[in-house]
Amino acid sequence: MVPPAVRLFAVLCVEKTMTFERTTRNVAIALASAFIVLVLALSILRLAYPYEVEWMEGAMMDHVVRVVHQQPIYTAPTIDFVAWLYPPLYYYAVAAVAKITGVTFLAGRLVSFVSTLLTAFLLGWIVARSTDKRLFGFFAFALYFASYGATGFYFDIVRNDAFFTFLVVLAAWSAIVLPRRASYVTAVILVLAFLTKQQAIFFLPAIALWFWLRNRKSGVICALTSIILILISLLALNLRTHGWANYYMFRIPNAKEADFSTIRMLDVFSNYALSTFAVSSLALIALPVLFKERRSRSPSRTWRAFISTDPGLLLMMAIAGLVAGAFSLGNEGGYKNVMMPFVAFVLPLLPIAVHEIGENHLVFRRYVYIPILFQFIALYFNPLSEKMLIASPHQRLGGDRFMQKLGAIPGEVFIPYHGFIATQAGKPSHAQILASIDVLRMHDSTARRLQAEYDSAYSQHRFSAIVMEESDDFRTDSIAHYTLAGRMLSEPNVYLTRVADDATRPEFIFVPK
Repeated sequence: MVPPAVRLFAVLCVEKTMTFERTTRNVAIALASAFIVLVLALSILRLAYPYEVEWMEGAMMDHVVRVVHQQPIYTAPTIDFVAWLYPPLYYYAVAAVAKITGVTFLAGRLVSFVSTLLTAFLLGWIVARSTDKRLFGFFAFALYFASYGATGFYFDIVRNDAFFTFLVVLAAWSAIVLPRRASYVTAVILVLAFLTKQQAIFFLPAIALWFWLRNRKSGVICALTSIILILISLLALNLRTHGWANYYMFRIPNAKEADFSTIRMLDVFSNYALSTFAVSSLALIALPVLFKERRSRSPSRTWRAFISTDPGLLLMMAIAGLVAGAFSLGNEGGYKNVMMPFVAFVLPLLPIAVHEIGENHLVFRRYVYIPILFQFIALYFNPLSEKMLIASPHQRLGGDRFMQKLGAIPGEVFIPYHGFIATQAGKPSHAQILASIDVLRMHDSTARRLQAEYDSAYSQHRFSAIVMEESDDFRTDSIAHYTLAGRMLSEPNVYLTRVADDATRPEFIFVPK
């Protein structure tokens, strides 16, 4: 017979354990809810802002304008327009929304914002299915929202990253959830992701291998269908654009390999996998071990068996995202946004891992929410300390004054580092200078023609004004055949746009000599 004192001690220990577990769970829920509310509030504030919140948004909108006006995207580069190096699907998605909202930044931001919501929802669905616990699905949803700052605040702007991440996550979701012909559907979604960003090709081996481990025929179908459809799409696009699609999407990126840095690739570990997302990376490593520990209950639980599970697919997609992010960071100008697919797949592994620990290692059950708390804390950001994250009414008034002054300048005005701004003022837009520089690096006949067009435009004073950047990253003190004539805005810190972790704005006016 157990003495009463021992029974009392046992009851108190159990009660203390349950209290600690309940407290940490409630704190995790509170943090998750706070992140969701914060990101939703920030996104809603940014959605309807009529001017750029990020310096590449305008150039992306220039592509959308061409789609709306049924003009080609991939065409010979000129001073009026040079295409980015991305495939076209995002532009067409935004153009479809623009038919409802009008051709404004709202159209592109809505596509990105809805993509973010859907991505978080699908990740929550996958985790809830894997753990059979809605709470862990909720944590997966919230963790993705919480990565808003760690991935550069790209969830709700006119860039193709959020849309691309959604398509890659949708491909994984379809593979897991759809019962019939999932390999065909997943292949089609992967092709759509490739037609948004070429990096989708990194995720094909992971999904094809996952299908193959479950059913070899499905793996072959997924791989072949994806490859065939990608090749057909590229061939059709290339024929329709007379070879210019290949020039922008493959020849220019290939030429930029000279600027590729292997050292920058290693930033995926120091700045992401082993830094902000270290807790989730530990879950990535721990999950196969936790799975294999249960072999005593089921002899079929081998490493290969784990890879063919739902968490196994997430793990392989996270590794694919890490590799894709490393290659993107190796390119000149690689930024946090390229890590969004890695983040989308590595974060859900954490709630799955802690659920596995809680269910099969009861001694650690009281601590299962601690890793989730640590991950939320690691993702903390202060929106008030970020430059041009929140566009205040005062910022908007500065933009209004800028547009009034720009519209009053007679003739064409060239704003090299921003697209669409001139269009907003009722003037023709021109090529974004960085896209032009990508072409000029080719040193071919196309580059020489473009350079000659720029030289002619400057020497013949085609532009009545050229507006250069206030940012030290881009500012130039002189332009051939033009002279500095003043500023667009006398007030500092208004009409800013975000560039990486800093801010910029078109400010210095150059006029013909």
